[in-house]
Amino acid sequence: MNFKIQMSGLKKQFGGNPVLDGVDLEISSDTITAIIGKSGSGKSVLLKLIAGIYSLDAGTIDCVRILESGETVPIALSDIGFSYMFQNNALFDSLTAFENVALPLSEGKLKVDPSTIRNTVDDLFEQLDLSSARNRFPGELSGGMNKRVAFARALVTQPKVVLFDEPTTGLDPERKFTVFDMIERYREQFGFSALLVSHDIPDVYAIVDSIAWLDQGKIQFLGTSQEIDSITEVATKNYLKTGRFVGKS
Repeated sequence: MNFKIQMSGLKKQFGGNPVLDGVDLEISSDTITAIIGKSGSGKSVLLKLIAGIYSLDAGTIDCVRILESGETVPIALSDIGFSYMFQNNALFDSLTAFENVALPLSEGKLKVDPSTIRNTVDDLFEQLDLSSARNRFPGELSGGMNKRVAFARALVTQPKVVLFDEPTTGLDPERKFTVFDMIERYREQFGFSALLVSHDIPDVYAIVDSIAWLDQGKIQFLGTSQEIDSITEVATKNYLKTGRFVGKS
């Protein structure tokens, strides 16, 4: 299904302090979009608004389906299907890998019968080369294996959009690129769109279709890594290229 998610004028504040102050952003099907910005700029807040974890103070999040004719038809955001992959995997230590992945099906609103859950999770484990981890607990698995288990849990409901909140936080360069490769490879394999919060500038650009720079509560830049070269404001250009503010306009 081809679709677009259109966010207009999103606002969110906490304790009277505005975090998002009119965010406009569009996500298309079969794409990876990176949300970048300084710590505390509201990147994770934006992700949680999209996921429905936080409620909007103002603004709209709309979705349209794009027909073969090119016409658009409004659809409910719930018809798209979202999943959320947390920073540090958020696996339950007391549950096996199988039980962690099955959780959205067994405890969620889908009311899936046990045999379907078993078949769905086992099939996903086979596709992600996780069968050997099926009955093991997170504490018995490597960091990379736990990352894949968390990814499997994010995919088990067959979402059209996966939201990644800093998936490479705390990882060394080699593991970081392994995670980026995993996101890109699984997106092609399973056909989801991805919205990815990251501090890894410019490394994350290698896998994304577009970059959204969030600063001062708004999207200040939306484009490709190639389009950064056309920016004339020196400090902004340097930040988008290196993740550091260097130079003046």
